[in-house]
Amino acid sequence: MKKVTMKDIAQEAKVSVATVSYIINNVKNQTIPLETRNRVLEIAHRLNYAPNLAARSLVKQKTGLVGILLNRTPNEMVWKQLYHAHFVSQLEKRLTEDGYHVLFSTIDEKAPNHHIITERKLDGVFLIDVKESNFYRISNQFTMVPIVLIDSYIEDELFFKVLPDFERAVQRAKQYITRDYVIIMEEFQNEQILQRVKAASGIPEEHIHVARSEEDLAYFLEKNKGKQVIVFNEFLAAAVKNQHVNDNIICVCTAGCDELVPRTVEKVTFKLSKDEIAFHIMKLLLDEEDCSDMFKYKMQEAE
Repeated sequence: MKKVTMKDIAQEAKVSVATVSYIINNVKNQTIPLETRNRVLEIAHRLNYAPNLAARSLVKQKTGLVGILLNRTPNEMVWKQLYHAHFVSQLEKRLTEDGYHVLFSTIDEKAPNHHIITERKLDGVFLIDVKESNFYRISNQFTMVPIVLIDSYIEDELFFKVLPDFERAVQRAKQYITRDYVIIMEEFQNEQILQRVKAASGIPEEHIHVARSEEDLAYFLEKNKGKQVIVFNEFLAAAVKNQHVNDNIICVCTAGCDELVPRTVEKVTFKLSKDEIAFHIMKLLLDEEDCSDMFKYKMQEAE
């Protein structure tokens, strides 16, 4: 008879493997609805699930190794590369100063391969810019390992999500608007980010441009000459400034490098850095602090 696994229970209960793992192992610092907990335990009992005690013992052994897993966009532009590079560099610095070793890896959307990172035993994982449709396939590789999501709207109360408050940032940027305007932003794998910016802007969809190439960016700016421009990401703002003849640019500093923004450009900044918030959340999870009552979306507050 085939041995019943947590994956079997998760499929029948329609929850993630991580949720099943937290329930089976009675982890106290996670918020899981009572109805979900009871349903999982009932299915585990009915299927005669027997926990792997050796594996459970290994899980409790700390390695001091934390993974940073980045979902790359195909043909990623330099402004996006620099956006990720600054965040990863700052996060790695915080983790190293706190005594952790860091393993960084990328996921190619068209040919995902998790083996390089899943073969290591990690104490925690940061997962950057993941599609909701791919999330559980990736997160299920890390049973009983704390996962903190970056730049990702995922409707699952089990996981912490750290990202800029895009909607509030749009409202702050609109305070500088005096005439017709457009929005330019980089491409994200997580589709909800673009949808939320669209909803907050209140402008037609054709006035919001996702910059996937310099040629398309130049064409969009030429087509909308004379309009004000709200740009997300300081590195993308530099590319816009090089092509935009006037100074009617407002930069939303999502990359955390607002010191790079020229004085002639208005800017919206955030109170805390994304790496600071993400590190703090991961520390709470690694130290097994009770996070059950904490709201799982941790937004950078726009100033």
